[in-house]
Amino acid sequence: MEPNAAFPTPGDPVRAYIEWMGAKSPGPAVFSLHDEAVLGRDRQDALASSKYICIPEQTISRRHARIRRRGARYFVEDLHSRNGTFVCGERLAPGAWHLLRDGDELALASAQLVFHSLMVPERGNADTVITRSVDATRFAPEPAPVDTANAGRSELEKTVHRLHAMAQVSIALGAVTDQATLIEKIMNFIFDLFPLAERAFIMLRASEQDPPRPVAARRRGGAVEDPAQVRISRTIVDQVLVRKRAVLSVDTLADRHYGAHESIVAQAILSVMCVPLILGDEVLGLIQVDTSSDPHAFQEADLEILSGVCAETAVALRNFQLYSDIKGLLDGFVCASVQAIEERDPVTAGHSFRVADYAGSLAMALEHADDPGLRRAAFTPAQLREIRYAALLHDFGKVGVREHVLRKEKKLHHADMRLLEGRFRYARACLERHAWRQLAQQHLQGELGMAAFRRECERIEAELQAEGARLDAFLDTIVRANEPSVSHAGPPAGLDAIRDHACAGLDDPGFRLLGDDEFAALNIGKGCLTLDERRQIEAHVADSYSFLILIPWTRELAGVTAIAHGHHEKLDGSGYPMGLRGDEISLQTRILTISDIFDALTARDRPYKEAVPVERALDLIAEECRAGHLDARLFRVFVDSKGWEARAHA
Repeated sequence: MEPNAAFPTPGDPVRAYIEWMGAKSPGPAVFSLHDEAVLGRDRQDALASSKYICIPEQTISRRHARIRRRGARYFVEDLHSRNGTFVCGERLAPGAWHLLRDGDELALASAQLVFHSLMVPERGNADTVITRSVDATRFAPEPAPVDTANAGRSELEKTVHRLHAMAQVSIALGAVTDQATLIEKIMNFIFDLFPLAERAFIMLRASEQDPPRPVAARRRGGAVEDPAQVRISRTIVDQVLVRKRAVLSVDTLADRHYGAHESIVAQAILSVMCVPLILGDEVLGLIQVDTSSDPHAFQEADLEILSGVCAETAVALRNFQLYSDIKGLLDGFVCASVQAIEERDPVTAGHSFRVADYAGSLAMALEHADDPGLRRAAFTPAQLREIRYAALLHDFGKVGVREHVLRKEKKLHHADMRLLEGRFRYARACLERHAWRQLAQQHLQGELGMAAFRRECERIEAELQAEGARLDAFLDTIVRANEPSVSHAGPPAGLDAIRDHACAGLDDPGFRLLGDDEFAALNIGKGCLTLDERRQIEAHVADSYSFLILIPWTRELAGVTAIAHGHHEKLDGSGYPMGLRGDEISLQTRILTISDIFDALTARDRPYKEAVPVERALDLIAEECRAGHLDARLFRVFVDSKGWEARAHA
């Protein structure tokens, strides 16, 4: 230690002194107190040497405390030090003056001192003594430096290395997008920032009311510890979390605050830094760095660096929490919207959620595909989320489809079928009316005798029965033709005869049993929609696009609109609404198309079709692939991965 003017010099009357009681101490040494003195770790160039007492302990702040004389008494004040100033075991509030009495024990962090007053009140003068026990060898004159240039260069290199490491920390914290990656990077940087650190761990709170729990623990060299098995000092942790202040303990086993605690003794912690992760008034957790080999491994400068890392980490953690909240909000809104739309048609309820599951399973299966090109196209977690949202919202435009079209079960609407059945009853009634009316007129005109009347009645009954059977056969043909087909089928036989059949009305010359619109509907080769109704249904794709394009999607979800927009496109250009071909259709959209068709085929029985077994559904999709409509490579992955089974067991 360099000479300090606060030490007594020849000719200076000694009225107070500090004794160093170390085993190697050559003799007593004193710090003299006059009107005022600042106690700290490093020399303060702005203060006269007689007004500064240098105590070179790592736990002491640069400006730790101040002692001032007021009249015949001395007072001590803590200068907002990191580790506190204690008088007889009581911690001083920063900025508050405390009266000192002769024999008071002072503790500046781990440095122990004793205040001695030799004041003679009536003379109005005093000298004061502060003592502490130290190892005098720590303050012995240092040998002359051999190579100051190389020593300076070494310190400069260390400083540059630390600055580089801190810059890397800032860059890394700004780049990561999830908590797990953040924690991993922090653990890696800690051992780069603090070369003497042997262990580090991070504790986090799930909420402000929950106790902190270890989430990561690492030792130098990369050895990962089970966070649940990490041994921690509750004394240090509680002090950091409750007081919301950082802890730096040098020579911990000798520190009167920690040395007696079993957890510290058992772990043989010699030096430790523990800093809270604070954002505003909330403590999110803490980071602790310690070593069991060097009692002076960490300095106050190290604590400042760790505090900076913790400040950035706390901000990043809160950002992740906010991001997670926003993500949950968006997910909830999307799911609620989809459910509200599907409730318009309870028969198809759950379709969008199942399609999202199938699409997600197929997308994740690409990394295990036999096709190298598909393996290279494996999706990131952000892209998988994008596919899921597109699948959930792909039918959102159906909110604009009229309900009677959306819920159509047969080729003819229920009301149209009831009207047609009424027309057949009317035709039967007209036949009977005409036959019996004609018989009555003949009888009134006396043209028929009793025997002839009976024969005519029998003839009419036979004709009416035959015609009634014919009408029943017509109606049975219509009922069969009214059932939709899953695949393309030829026009039902007999419809032409029904359309051409004319019946006599009551007051008009005749009417047809089957109208042109009804005939066209019953001749639908696949499904149950007429050309006009199909246009209305197909319009849901454009309506979905119009809705989704209004949402300000983030960069990670920017493709949702395009993926959903193309889920009815076909590779040969026969799809809609844009007639895209081949590579114009993205891989994500092709995945959605296969998933959509599979669920449409295998969904539970609906009024207009029975559920198709999985094997039959796969055969139908394979036919679409052979026809050049769907991506055969993706379909093979879909079959091999059997994503529908995972969904069935979910």
